[in-house]
Amino acid sequence: MKFYEMGLDVNGRSRCSIIECPVHKVSETESLSNKQPGVYWRLGFRNNNTTPIMRTDKRYTSASGPYEMHVGGSPHFIGIMANYSETTMQDGAVWRMGAGDFLYVTPGALHHSNNNGHGPVIIFNLYLPGTAVDNKPLEFK
Repeated sequence: MKFYEMGLDVNGRSRCSIIECPVHKVSETESLSNKQPGVYWRLGFRNNNTTPIMRTDKRYTSASGPYEMHVGGSPHFIGIMANYSETTMQDGAVWRMGAGDFLYVTPGALHHSNNNGHGPVIIFNLYLPGTAVDNKPLEFK
């Protein structure tokens, strides 16, 4: 199974890539990975910056300026459960994710996300063991 990854290149800059998690088939419609470590998870609304305007639109504004970026904290996965999210990476690459898209966030990867649509974005977070400085590549069991 493939996931989007917000990672770091060899020079420590954030970049977009894809990682693969090995899975085994359990039925015609279902596959599972080996049990992976997780610390905690949450599911909730992201109302704080929902806008119908994409960051790449000339009309988009941010309270922290047009080049606002932040790091993602400890290692975690996010999943868009409803509505849309647009994430701009340090190198200018842009991801537009909708319901059903999942992304692994490597600590230290600079990015800016804005949640798009006319209602709240619902996001699933799964936090993994580690800290905000554990930026080694994700390894699946």
